[in-house]
Amino acid sequence: MDPSAPTLELSAPALEPSAPMPPLLRSPAVRIAAALVAVAMALVGLLPLFDGPGYESALAAGLLVPSAAAIAAALDVAAHRPEPDLAFRRGVATGALLAAVAYATTLAHGLRAGFCDVLGGSAHFALGPGLGAALGGAWGAVAGEIAAGIRRDDAAPPPPAWRRRIVAVLAALAAPLGSAGVSVVRFYTSPIVFAYDPFAGYFSGTFYDTVVDASGLLTYRAGTLATLLAAAVLAHHLAHDAGGRIAFHLQGRPGLLLLGAAGAAVSVATLLEGARLGHYQTSETIAAELGALAEGTRCEVVHARGMRDGDVQRFVRECDAHVEAGERWLGAPAEAAGEPLRVRAYLFESAAQKGALMGASRTYIAKPWRREVYLQAAGYPHPTLGHEVMHVLAGAFARGPFNVAGRLGGWLPDPGLIEGIAVAGSPREGEDLSPRAWAKAMKDLGILPPLSRLFALGFLAENSSTAYTVSGAFVGYVHEKYGPDAVRAWYGGAALPEITGASWADMERAWHADLDALSLPDAARAQAKARFDRPALFERRCPHVVDACAQKAEQLRARGDHAGAIAEYQRILELDRSPVTRVAIAETRLASEAPRAAKEDAVRELEAIAGDAAIPRHLRDRAAERLGDVALAAGDRERAVSWYREVAGRLVDEDRLRTLDVKIAAAHDDRARAAVVELLIGTRGGSPDRARAAELLGTWAAQAPGDGLPSYLLGRHYLNDGRFDDAADRLERALAAHLPVQRVWIEAKRLRLVAACALGDAETARRMFTAYAAHDGAAGAGPAVSEERRDAALRLLERCAWAAAPGSAPPAAVPGGAAGEK
Repeated sequence: MDPSAPTLELSAPALEPSAPMPPLLRSPAVRIAAALVAVAMALVGLLPLFDGPGYESALAAGLLVPSAAAIAAALDVAAHRPEPDLAFRRGVATGALLAAVAYATTLAHGLRAGFCDVLGGSAHFALGPGLGAALGGAWGAVAGEIAAGIRRDDAAPPPPAWRRRIVAVLAALAAPLGSAGVSVVRFYTSPIVFAYDPFAGYFSGTFYDTVVDASGLLTYRAGTLATLLAAAVLAHHLAHDAGGRIAFHLQGRPGLLLLGAAGAAVSVATLLEGARLGHYQTSETIAAELGALAEGTRCEVVHARGMRDGDVQRFVRECDAHVEAGERWLGAPAEAAGEPLRVRAYLFESAAQKGALMGASRTYIAKPWRREVYLQAAGYPHPTLGHEVMHVLAGAFARGPFNVAGRLGGWLPDPGLIEGIAVAGSPREGEDLSPRAWAKAMKDLGILPPLSRLFALGFLAENSSTAYTVSGAFVGYVHEKYGPDAVRAWYGGAALPEITGASWADMERAWHADLDALSLPDAARAQAKARFDRPALFERRCPHVVDACAQKAEQLRARGDHAGAIAEYQRILELDRSPVTRVAIAETRLASEAPRAAKEDAVRELEAIAGDAAIPRHLRDRAAERLGDVALAAGDRERAVSWYREVAGRLVDEDRLRTLDVKIAAAHDDRARAAVVELLIGTRGGSPDRARAAELLGTWAAQAPGDGLPSYLLGRHYLNDGRFDDAADRLERALAAHLPVQRVWIEAKRLRLVAACALGDAETARRMFTAYAAHDGAAGAGPAVSEERRDAALRLLERCAWAAAPGSAPPAAVPGGAAGEK
């Protein structure tokens, strides 16, 4: 150090002589921290989701290792008070060592259980806890200097060692806890659910989005590296003077100072430009990115400016109607500050846009305390809008800062009740069985979870489909038996046994008896086993890699890259031997331009799967239906019909049954076969061609005006495309003509109801509902509309009628209508 260089002194107590710091590996603080990190990561790695390098293990290490590094470095620096440059290097080295210990422990688990994606997982580790631990150790050096300098005045003796250690630990934890607090504040005060943290790394924000996109971590960690560079240069220019004060000493190396200034500038720039880089968002930045606002009676919708105005206005009316319907189910108006509660909906144009801006690409989210819901466009009626609106409405009766059900005044959420009230109180489009019926099927199969686990944090340890459905079934039971007042009181924090006068055990027995009163076909139990008898997220191995490969395979297949899709499926098979992937590979080979021999191998694979009793029934049925498709495309009518009828005998899913009926009908009509194969199966490259199918359907309709099936299929195509005027016209033609397939005739009425509601034609909607609900099976003529589908149709009609005349009473149920199951 040049003694003639100018200095800037920072006030600090006089430096006390102290022993030099021991080598890194001989430091008691570092040894203890390393042991604790190793033990903690070893225990965490026993969970299948954490048993190797990956997103979860990196997140777990990110929550632990940087804090441990900060504490160990702070204790060493506080005890020995080295020069700032040495303290900084010691802190970074401590962080690097502890990160290496955590990574080695995770690698050991990977060797034990098998690796999912060792390169990708290692990158997560390096960018997450790796750099986070280095930053934590660097902060620990600062915390140690703070602790070493604690003294009432220069004349006072140094504080006891134990006090210095306490201050060092508290100061070391201040930065990691403070940065976590910033993430919590952002979660609470903005729409985002993800978080980039300087110490922990990246948190995706939702358990159910298994495909994690942490691409923003690269630019975020560029800022971290710049921060460390600036800190290193600063530490190099700091030293203790004879009086123990920290002083800034110019080293006569302007290039080094410029380098440090550049690092500081990059660090500040990444912070200030965080929203543009995707590191965080606010309500204002998301609204600016989406660019448009539409307002209704009870809802305001922030939406992507490129969306069609008709679709936006339809969504606004639907949202308003869901608010009115939800309040009727809850039995009381939802208010905020004495005024009718208004819901703000963020409507993104795609899952990708939603994931980039708020962090939940494939999961719909509500924040009741903000009275906001976050969804992507998904047609009409929107499949989950009512569910998310119900979260917000129920929040009007809840306690605590998050407006959700829970213990300790709402601070400890009850996910079973939170999701159960949304499932029970909202419509379920396209379901054939109610939550009650599904719960009955699970009880028969012996997989019904106990209520004590669902209405607690044990909810998160269940398969999500099981947890949501069973919770909704029980909340629906409470609503029916004890009324909406009881549900509101329960959601508001009152204990359910106090409300009902019955213990949890008594209520569970009574509920089970209610379930036993239902009678279900064997097909319902088979479908329930396929849907609910699956491992929960924490019990799966490599879900992120498996699901990311599956998503990529679907994208490649849609683009016609069948070889690339098969390669992704083969990668899945290396990690998960589920027969569902074998079926997907065989289907992809059939859809490709592969040689005839390869397609014959794919057919043999499907036949082997269809005939293997060890494979779950629903996968065998999927393979059997695909074999029927192969036969239908080849013109082998008898074989196709045989496969289809075999599968149909084991289904309760009306959508699949109706599709099979259409395929069976097409097998007996060459014009129908050509159009149906192109629409549902595909001939050119094996993938459906909607445009070509529409041409064939139009020709068929023109040549056979008395056949309503082509008009029905065109109407459905237009409805799915949001062309409701064209859909209404084609469906009217279909209903006026002959529809020989009974399920198609019934569904045509429901679709006409949907088109009428989309167009604001409440009168036609009422007429179509009456005709649709009349198919109750009472006369024994053909299939009946299930109670669940009739209920969904009635709820749609109620919303449709309310949207046409806000404030009107809901329509009365028609005979045979959607009464609750008894």
